[in-house]
Amino acid sequence: MITEHPDTPPTALPAPTDNDYRLGADAYTDEQRTAVLARLEGYLGEQRGRFLGYQVNLSLGGHAALGRFLGYHINNIGDPFVDSNYSLHSRWLERAVLEHYARLWHAPLPQDPAHPRDEDGWGYVLSMGSTEGNLYAMWNARDYLDGNALVRDEVSGETSCRTSYIRAEHPDDNPNAYAPVAFFSQETHYSHIKAMRVLDIPTFYDLGGSLYPGECPIDLTGAGTQTYNGWPLGGVPTTGGDEGPGTVDVDALVSLVDFFAAKGHPVLVNFNIGSVFKGAYDDVQGACERLRPVFERHGLIDRSVRFDPDDPERVSVRNGYWIHVDGALGGAYAPYLEKARNADLIKTAPPVFDFRIPEVSSIVTSGHKYPGAPVPTGIYMSRAGSKLRPPSDPAVVSSPDSTFAGSRSGFASLAMWNHLAQFSEEQQVRQAAEVLRIAEYTAGRLRTLSDQLKERGEPWAEDGIEVGHGDHALSVWFQQPRAAITQKYSLACVPLNLGGRRHDYSHIYVMPHVTQELIDELLDDLSRPGAFDRSAEGDAERPRLPGQR
Repeated sequence: MITEHPDTPPTALPAPTDNDYRLGADAYTDEQRTAVLARLEGYLGEQRGRFLGYQVNLSLGGHAALGRFLGYHINNIGDPFVDSNYSLHSRWLERAVLEHYARLWHAPLPQDPAHPRDEDGWGYVLSMGSTEGNLYAMWNARDYLDGNALVRDEVSGETSCRTSYIRAEHPDDNPNAYAPVAFFSQETHYSHIKAMRVLDIPTFYDLGGSLYPGECPIDLTGAGTQTYNGWPLGGVPTTGGDEGPGTVDVDALVSLVDFFAAKGHPVLVNFNIGSVFKGAYDDVQGACERLRPVFERHGLIDRSVRFDPDDPERVSVRNGYWIHVDGALGGAYAPYLEKARNADLIKTAPPVFDFRIPEVSSIVTSGHKYPGAPVPTGIYMSRAGSKLRPPSDPAVVSSPDSTFAGSRSGFASLAMWNHLAQFSEEQQVRQAAEVLRIAEYTAGRLRTLSDQLKERGEPWAEDGIEVGHGDHALSVWFQQPRAAITQKYSLACVPLNLGGRRHDYSHIYVMPHVTQELIDELLDDLSRPGAFDRSAEGDAERPRLPGQR
């Protein structure tokens, strides 16, 4: 494992309050400002030492040297491959980071960015996390699938910069030809629901419940799934439901896609590589192999789109599907597990998910999760042949406005580059193998603890505690302990539905900063009497007693 030794946290200070930082008419004195910032630093240092519940790598000691760049406004506004007249940028580092991920995801970068090949990769470093990348991917997918064309209108004889989307005119025999439908599993990150709402992309269950009530092609009997007119709310079911590993049910996905493709709809499918709670890896390659004949059967491969309302003879050849991979965590981690398997450091690796699969259209990952960064950031990458023309071409920027953001954090590219530059590929591979080892160690320790709690009849754990860990996952989930423990270790807490009954879970994410010693400390706390007794918490759901299952 790559180990860094952060400075000893400052002496414990009272936790910050809103009153410490309120801004008024008078300035803070230097002494006041220093004191309240020290209080914030003390709080962050204390929390960092036992931070286990979220997908963030806190091994950030190597970033201290970047403080000298805070005296500059580093802005990568515009396209990363076309320099702007704004000279305070870090595009050289951004392009190096993109080249790194292009190699990792098997996407060739164009030799000449002005004339890329369709299969070449194009992307940019995000200023937000993967939410920005998911939103941009959904926007790109929507426009690609519904044949939107950008036009500039003339109003009262004057050129207007007002833009409008004009959906391609559908063929007479298929009114749904440019009405895409979105598919994603019930383990998918909440940012996808947000993107659907913002972009007005209907999900399969919205459209199915409103237009095709009672016609859902999958059997939901006994699944305990909430439905809307017979369609599963929240996404495609996962394998085994809430009791399963969190991977999408490929049989259900194929049936649902086939249903809507048969009615003429183009399809937008999202897969997860490292899902939010369970860290699950969807079998993207296996699912695409199953979807391929569906796309062929319903004419969704190389269809002609008349996208220009001013010239109906102009035709764009596009597929009627878009496959997006949300690798917010796993996108930057799984490739190293594949290399670790090839080096005989581990026995197996997650399924292939990247641009080696011809159907994959876009991939996103969060840089602050893995490998790690002091600010939210990430990577978006797609195929150049699917990239649509920017909606505007601002002369003031002198670089195409081809990203979601206008101003983009040049510091994010600097931080990403700085982290990646510190470690060789071999070190990254060994780190991936080591964090997986600690995740498996954690799951083993929790299962042993479950047996011990059952044996001694521990209150609220009389039948042991439920423990889950999927293949290659960095997440380990288990019965939620009392609030003092979840707060001490910043554990995320999520209710799951098991057999029609609510079960409250917490999870650990074994990121590179998590040591085996920290896991042992947590297990010591969980083994103490009363660790799972939540009777004093008003909203707690008591687990069933032995014999009640």
